[in-house]
Amino acid sequence: MPIRPLPLMRVRGVLAEERALAVLLPEARRLARLNERFARAAPAGLARACRVAALEGDTALVYCGHGAAAARLRSQTATLARALDTAETPVAALKVKVRADWAAPARQAKRDMPPAALAAWASLRDELADAALKAAVDRLLRHQGGR
Repeated sequence: MPIRPLPLMRVRGVLAEERALAVLLPEARRLARLNERFARAAPAGLARACRVAALEGDTALVYCGHGAAAARLRSQTATLARALDTAETPVAALKVKVRADWAAPARQAKRDMPPAALAAWASLRDELADAALKAAVDRLLRHQGGR
């Protein structure tokens, strides 16, 4: 499952160029690898709602976008900790926190209905006998025409 690009991808060049920030790059890469393993190990919906934010000793701090994801993650902490555990990055436990702003997906732009689809709806509206259904299709066409 591909995960959306983390901020690490966009700031890698800045971190590498700035000497004071360059020490953060290995930690950012380690967290990116942890998040990739988390995305492979966790169910898809859970992986989209949660991110590994830090590693405190052998405990991974995971932020979840909502309480339902946090509750589900808490029930699977032992299994997911084993999946994240490697010789390079030992993980013995997960610490789960809810951060509503952490995993909010970007809103997708709404697309207009193509002209051929609008014409098909208009044709259907003209053929309908049921007044309520005809009014609903008419509202749909007005809504689409207002964009």
